[in-house]
Amino acid sequence: MKKSSFLYGTFLLIIVNFIVRSLGFVYKIIFSRLVGSEAIGLYHMVFPFLMVIITITSAGIPLAVSRLVAKENSLNNRKGIYKVLTISLFLGGSLAFILSILVSLNLEFIVSKILKNDSIYYPVLFSIPAISFITFSSIIRGFFYGLKDMKPPANAQILEQIGRIAFVLGYISYKNPTDPILCATIGIIGISIGECIGLIYLIFKFNFRKLKYTKQFIKIKSNSSIKLITSILYISIPITTNRLVSSLIQTTNSILIPQRLIVSGYTSSQAIQTFGKITGMAMPLLFLPFTVTSALAVNIIPNISEKIAVKKIDEVKAQCNLAIKITLIVAIPITIMYALLGNHISMLIYNDSDVGKYLSIISSTTVFLCMHNTLSSILHGMGKQVMTTVNYLLGMSVQLYCTYFLISNPRYGINGFFIGFIISSIIVFSLDMITVKRALNIKISILESVIKPLICSCIMALVIIYTFKSLSLVIFNDIIVTIVSLLLGGIVYLLMLSITKTLNIKSIVQEIKNS
Repeated sequence: MKKSSFLYGTFLLIIVNFIVRSLGFVYKIIFSRLVGSEAIGLYHMVFPFLMVIITITSAGIPLAVSRLVAKENSLNNRKGIYKVLTISLFLGGSLAFILSILVSLNLEFIVSKILKNDSIYYPVLFSIPAISFITFSSIIRGFFYGLKDMKPPANAQILEQIGRIAFVLGYISYKNPTDPILCATIGIIGISIGECIGLIYLIFKFNFRKLKYTKQFIKIKSNSSIKLITSILYISIPITTNRLVSSLIQTTNSILIPQRLIVSGYTSSQAIQTFGKITGMAMPLLFLPFTVTSALAVNIIPNISEKIAVKKIDEVKAQCNLAIKITLIVAIPITIMYALLGNHISMLIYNDSDVGKYLSIISSTTVFLCMHNTLSSILHGMGKQVMTTVNYLLGMSVQLYCTYFLISNPRYGINGFFIGFIISSIIVFSLDMITVKRALNIKISILESVIKPLICSCIMALVIIYTFKSLSLVIFNDIIVTIVSLLLGGIVYLLMLSITKTLNIKSIVQEIKNS
C-alpha cells in the first residue's frame, strides 16, 4: 500500500471532503425544499439519536485502529497491524449487534419516553441497519488511515454520498410524498443504503486473505490479545465518551429546543420549524470549513502517533504548527465572509431570512470550532484523549445550561441557544489550546498564523464587496454575481497568502506532486 505524506494525504482528504460536503450540502438544500421544514425537523430529531448509538461503536474504536496501526506500521510489525484490525472488528461488531438488539426491543420506549414524539416510530425503526454498516466501514477506514493509504476510504465516502443522494432524491421525486413522517423515514433509510454501498467498496478494496496471518493470535484469553484489547479500550473509551457527549447534546437539543421554545411562547409547529432552520439549514453552512479541518484531523492522528513511536518530537511539533496554521488560514476568511454575506447567501440558497440571521450569529464560532477540531486531534494522536474529553465536557455543560434555562425565557427565546453555543465553543477551544501548549511546549507565531491571514482576509472581503456591487450594475442574476465575487475573492486571498509568504504554495505543490 502506498504511504502518503502528511500534506498529500491532507490535500487528498480535503478534495474528498469538499466533494462529499458539496454533494451533501446540495442534497440538504434540495431535500429541504422538496419535503419542507417540518420533515427536516422530524429528520433531525431522529438523526442525533442515531449518532448517539453509532458513536459507541464508530467513534473511539476506528481512531484507536488508526493510531495503533500507524504505530505498528512504523515498527514494521505486519502481524501486529492485522491483529489490531481483527480484534477491533470483533469488538465493534459485537457492540453493534448488542445495540441493534437493544434498540429493536425498546423501540416504543425510545420513541415515546426518550424522544417524546410518537410520529417518529418508523424513522427510528429504519435507522437500525445503519448501526452495523457504519461500524464496520468506520473501522476499515481507520485501518487504511493508519497505513496512510487514503484513496480507498476517500472513494468509499464519495460512493456512500452518491448512493444516499440517488436513493432519497430519486424516491421523493418519483413518489412525491406529502407526509412529513414518510419523508423523514426515506431520509433515514438513505443513510443505511449509502453506508452499505461504501462498506461493499471497502471490502472489495481490502485483501482479506491477509487476515490469515491473524489465525494464530485470535485467542482472546492470551496475554497479547488482552493487552491489545486494553490498549484499544484505553484509547477508544475517552474518545467515545467525548463523541457520545456531543451526540447526546445534539439529541438533547433536538428534544429540549422545541420544548423550551413552546414554553417561551412558540407554537409546536413554529418550534419545530425554528429547530429545523438552525440544525438543517444554518449549521451545514457553518460547518463547511470542516472540509479542511476534518481532513487535518483524520490525517494528523496516525502521523503524530507514528512519529511519537520513533521519538521524532521535533517533527511532531512542526506538523502541529502547520496544522494549526492551515486551520486558521481557512477559518478566518470564512468567518469574515459569513459575517458580511451570511444573510445574502442564505437568501440565495434557502430563500429564508431567518436562516441568514441565525448564520450571522453562529458564524462567530467558526474559528473556535475549527481550532477545537484540529487541537483535539493533535491531543488524540499524542494519547491525551482523556484531557480532550474533560475539556469538552466542561464546555458543553455551559451549552446545556443555556439551552434549558435561557430558551424558555421569552426575553431570550432561541437566542438562549446561541449564547450557550458561542460561550461553550470559546471555552472548549481555550482549554484545548492550553492543553496542547503544555503537552508539546509549541510556540505559535501570532504574526504568521493570525495577523497575516486576518489582513489577507480583510483584503479578500473588500474585493468581494466591490466586485459584487460592480457586477450587480451590469449582471442581474444574483447567483452568478455571488459566485463570481466569491471566486475572485478566493483567488485574491490565495495570492495574498503567497505575496505575504504566509504559505509557501510552491513548496506545498511540489511536495504533493512528489508524493
